[in-house]
Amino acid sequence: MDGVIVIDKAPGWTSHDVVAKIRNLLKIKKVGHTGTLDPFATGVLPLTLGRATRLSNFFLSSDKVYRGVIRFGFATTTYDIDGNPLGEDTSPSLDSTRLQEIFSHYHGAIQQTIPPYSAKKVQGRPLYSYARKGIDIDPSTKTVTIKSLTLHKIENCEVEFELACTAGTYARSLAHDIGKEYGCGAHLVRLRRMLSGEFPIEKAVTLSDEDQFHSREFFLNRIIPMKDLLHEIPAIVIPDGDKDKLLHGMDLNLLTPDTESEEFRLIDESGDLIALARRIQTFTSPVAQPAHWIRVHPHITFS
Repeated sequence: MDGVIVIDKAPGWTSHDVVAKIRNLLKIKKVGHTGTLDPFATGVLPLTLGRATRLSNFFLSSDKVYRGVIRFGFATTTYDIDGNPLGEDTSPSLDSTRLQEIFSHYHGAIQQTIPPYSAKKVQGRPLYSYARKGIDIDPSTKTVTIKSLTLHKIENCEVEFELACTAGTYARSLAHDIGKEYGCGAHLVRLRRMLSGEFPIEKAVTLSDEDQFHSREFFLNRIIPMKDLLHEIPAIVIPDGDKDKLLHGMDLNLLTPDTESEEFRLIDESGDLIALARRIQTFTSPVAQPAHWIRVHPHITFS
């Protein structure tokens, strides 16, 4: 049970709820998620299992793709459908040309307002703990990168969109800021994660079917093994004699044709992942050109 299982999270569940359910269904202690989804949101939630929990940080930092709906007319305290309205509903008639222009402002690196109801910590406490007590905190911002923001459809006061972005981007902050720029306020009413790193929605499975949770065997058969993960990182096959050195954290000299990468997957002859290693030195190879020797240091090993 070392690998990743991709859950299609249903609305109403927190990410921690899903982790607890899979931990209980599979009877395994080590289960981690790779980026939270708000309770009202749905879609791709990759969970790491067993030794693969050591890979969680790689997936946490991966790009995301979302599809969602923004409701224009008023903002909310949480920037989404779960919050309280911050004014009367103005029910605006939306202008597609103006919306397209505003959407175009959100591309590349931008400063984003962090929602007051979020886990971002200020003076050691999450922002939501201040918000729940009615304590005003100066808005925090962070830099995120929007790869693309596409307006798909306008229906009455609602706008369907697709967002591709870096990890840590708040889709509900995007809705809030766009509403503020439009001049009538807005909030996020639906959000579905379509892609998280290398995991598309097509690989995701639901927890239950018609209110009946799937069996343990159902989930066991859908675990993606570690040998099938992180294929964007180049691999080097290591001889059996070097396994023990790796597992003891020793540096190795290895031959590779890759001239660019700083990170490598070290695999055995059957393709199983043994370690992740970083390049620490490069040597000229008189033996096999264009291959060259590199010295690597294993920073994550799988014994």
